[in-house]
Amino acid sequence: MSSAPIRVVLADDHPVFRHGVTSLINESGEIAVVASVETGAAALRAIQQHEPDVAILDINMPEMNGVTVVRNLTKSGSPTHAILLSVYDSRVFVEQAFEAGARGYVLKRSAFQNIARAVRAVHAGGIYLDPALPERTAPHRRLSSSVDEQVCSTLNEREKDILRLVAFGFTSKEIADRLAATPKTVETQKARACTKLGLASRAQIVQFAILQGWLHGEIPVR
Repeated sequence: MSSAPIRVVLADDHPVFRHGVTSLINESGEIAVVASVETGAAALRAIQQHEPDVAILDINMPEMNGVTVVRNLTKSGSPTHAILLSVYDSRVFVEQAFEAGARGYVLKRSAFQNIARAVRAVHAGGIYLDPALPERTAPHRRLSSSVDEQVCSTLNEREKDILRLVAFGFTSKEIADRLAATPKTVETQKARACTKLGLASRAQIVQFAILQGWLHGEIPVR
């Protein structure tokens, strides 16, 4: 029996673009658009009504922009993962997206090539940065001042691997299976790495991984 498709709400104020994205991802058979709307306020209502797995949101929309929609979802504890669509490849916009709680950032010029991969990535628990984004757009450091190059160099390769997989959304058990270790060992090494870097949460681990360029593109297949 085939698995249920990933349910998506799409919000963009350009009907032709919205229709194109809808047709593209529906054709995959793995993803289904359950609502297509043109404003930020309508996106919030559609998400509340349909409770989709993923919301694809244009940054610039009438009534409420995409970043504000994501902030509302994060504040309410919504389980829906958000991907922001944008014409901007500026670091400022990328930072705003992830600080608001987005799980993906896709440039509109490459959306038809990358949006389905982005949906699968965030649905699997990871994050997605459009491969077309210039390296210079990696978000600025928003972490503890103790996270500097000298401290980062104290991480061993196993600690780096663990933090990278945590940032991609893998559980300790899944990481242990991948690294031929025990979940307890993974937890111990993760805690040691976080102590070295001054990281106190998974969100900060994700930010650190983005800063290091570990997550550029698609998450690995589980």
